[in-house]
Amino acid sequence: MGKRFVMGQVTVKAMWRRRGASLLLAAVAAAGVCAAMVLHNLTVRQERALEDTINNTTISCVVTNAQGTGTGQLQMFSAFVEMLLGLREERGCYLGDYVKNVRAKATFSLEMPEGASLRRILSLDSDPALSPAEGARVEFYEGWSETVLSTRQQVCLVGEDMLTQDGYLNVSNGLDDRARLQIVGVVYGGPPGAVYCPFFMPWVAGTSVSFLTETCSFDIRDNRKLEESKGEIYTWFVEPALTNQMDGLTFGVLVQDETYLDNLAEIQSNLSMLRILLPVLLVMCAGIGCFASYLTTRGRIREFAVMRCLGMKQRRVFGLVFGEQMLLAGIGGALGLAVGVAVEGGLSPAALAKAGLLIAVFLAGTAIAVLGVTRVNVMKLMKVEE
Repeated sequence: MGKRFVMGQVTVKAMWRRRGASLLLAAVAAAGVCAAMVLHNLTVRQERALEDTINNTTISCVVTNAQGTGTGQLQMFSAFVEMLLGLREERGCYLGDYVKNVRAKATFSLEMPEGASLRRILSLDSDPALSPAEGARVEFYEGWSETVLSTRQQVCLVGEDMLTQDGYLNVSNGLDDRARLQIVGVVYGGPPGAVYCPFFMPWVAGTSVSFLTETCSFDIRDNRKLEESKGEIYTWFVEPALTNQMDGLTFGVLVQDETYLDNLAEIQSNLSMLRILLPVLLVMCAGIGCFASYLTTRGRIREFAVMRCLGMKQRRVFGLVFGEQMLLAGIGGALGLAVGVAVEGGLSPAALAKAGLLIAVFLAGTAIAVLGVTRVNVMKLMKVEE
């Protein structure tokens, strides 16, 4: 025990005599640990940004005519909307696994009520006229919500001017098609004479009616499957091009993914750079540790010679000097951790592991230098230059 205490005193005194070199080694270790923590946390933030971009970016798709020159008055058969909603799976036309938030609108002139129009919509944002920006406000009656617009129920929303005492509205399109619609909400500030009903509301219960759609848009369901989703979408739609034929059965889709792909590429590029920087930092710390340790120990050759002449074995000399390096690395590492916590606002187990790895690599570099300096023979150590 006493022997160890004496050796400890020798170590501390040796470090104190070479304060500048000791501070240099501790500073290198501190800077490396702090840099490793910052790099790790930057990588984590970029990974979270990547995940957030993938999960929370909405990639909107707008249906156009075949040439991409118009998105309104499409005159597109409602069967295309059924495909988007996954309602035509039995016919091999199914896109419900790849798209979500389908928005579509179709407008019919009504014979009854006179001068009114029937607007079939899938959601409130299917019709810009219902937007609060246009001064409209929609209130559903108790027990009803916007989800009813994506059903086949015979219900409707009307303006204040079209409310009835019994809560029902009789409509007819003049083609012997009639329906009695239950009023489930009121549109305030909307266009006059407009009746809003679910997109697939049949005129007669149990029938499927095909009609022409004015506008249609939707979102990609899973951004991780963007290319797969686009492939499926372009099975039934086309990429708009002026060379396409306007045959009334071919419609295009504009997939608005440019900003998403640019953001994704930028984050992935940042991640690639950060993942390269950490190994580079480790190699640099090993090299700097080796070089700094060599510079601080090579001037102690005479001291090592005396130790060897007093009977101390080479591995003992190595252990003593390397112990100094370990102590300095520990002090520097603790300082680097403190600075890293102050800068980053916390310490995660993963960041601590990266810091530990850097200290280990740093010590490996110092060990190589110390071993190289202390392993020469005694006669050479005793040699004094003239």
